[in-house]
Amino acid sequence: MLEFVGQMIGGLFGRSGSGLSVPILDGAFRPNNLLEEAEVLFERPGLEDMAVAPDGTLLLAAGSEVLVAGAPGAGGLGAGGLGAGGDGLRMAERHDGTITALTVLADGRRVVALGDRIVIEGGAAPIAEACGRRFRAITALSVMTDGRILVCDASARYEGAKWQYDLMIRGKSGRLVALEPATGKAELLQSDLSWAFGAMESDDGILISESWRHRLRRAGKGDATGELPGYPARITPTADGGFWLSLFSGRAQIVEFVLQENAFRREMMETIDPKYWISPALSSGEDFLEPLQSGGVKHMGILKPWAPPRSYGLAVRCDASRNPLMSVHSRVGGMNHGIVTTLERGDEVLALSKGAGRLLRMKLQEIRAANGVTGGVA
Repeated sequence: MLEFVGQMIGGLFGRSGSGLSVPILDGAFRPNNLLEEAEVLFERPGLEDMAVAPDGTLLLAAGSEVLVAGAPGAGGLGAGGLGAGGDGLRMAERHDGTITALTVLADGRRVVALGDRIVIEGGAAPIAEACGRRFRAITALSVMTDGRILVCDASARYEGAKWQYDLMIRGKSGRLVALEPATGKAELLQSDLSWAFGAMESDDGILISESWRHRLRRAGKGDATGELPGYPARITPTADGGFWLSLFSGRAQIVEFVLQENAFRREMMETIDPKYWISPALSSGEDFLEPLQSGGVKHMGILKPWAPPRSYGLAVRCDASRNPLMSVHSRVGGMNHGIVTTLERGDEVLALSKGAGRLLRMKLQEIRAANGVTGGVA
């Protein structure tokens, strides 16, 4: 009842979170087809995360395996020629569970998360808890300048694969901790997060992706950005102090509406298979039973690229002041949706599409040109 009254009052005064409107794709978010037309370097179901080692080596997390490619100019991914069969990649390690996040320490040791625990190369045993609470849904890892590891534990209730459940209950039990790799000692940096899905140390604090609030937050300091047009995922730094932010799906008014209808949402969760929920998705278009808004109905056999998205491909490049500069898209009806990690390596940008199971490559100069960015940063 109190929630309903709060929504009514918020709606009257246009407060955040109480309306059905979503930010439009304009300015730095102006749509293009760069992600959809990107070069496909590698395809494999289960691609989850990627990281660059201090020597430039690219690492991919795919299912229970960590795959390693070459440094730029030294063969492998950097030199291109990597086919769908994975030529140029080799398996570095295999674990007994699905990898949910990946990073590399300054000394080159690999760190992987297996959902509810963290495995550090050369470590004595997996780390399964921090600050008196067991890990439940580790979604992202990032290394700080002091050597500690930022760990995003997205939810205390649901594992990572059940992210739609956490969204539908409007969960806010996520947390960010800083973990000392040598001792396992941890510091709680932020709690009560609405699905923590990325973190990065910046000059003015630690940025956190809070997916269900569609924002970045600075740990302990409040919001770092306004509302975003999608669900933010992992953050990766760039050489100029900026960063790439992946957004794993676009927002739609029908989802915002369902999130305000508690009785409908409960019944949907109790009676319908999650893949048919009115919810964002990592991919779409393969099942005619998928829900859609009227704007998403095909006319003359064509799905309009500006239709309300069930899934979408999006990543945005921001400067050191967190201002969005340019973006890459795979629009409604495209394939390369569910972007969870994007990183800049030299003059190329790599994006990982979890929805399509693809590693994509774009040229930085072409992204700049398509977005009308000239001179200065990026």
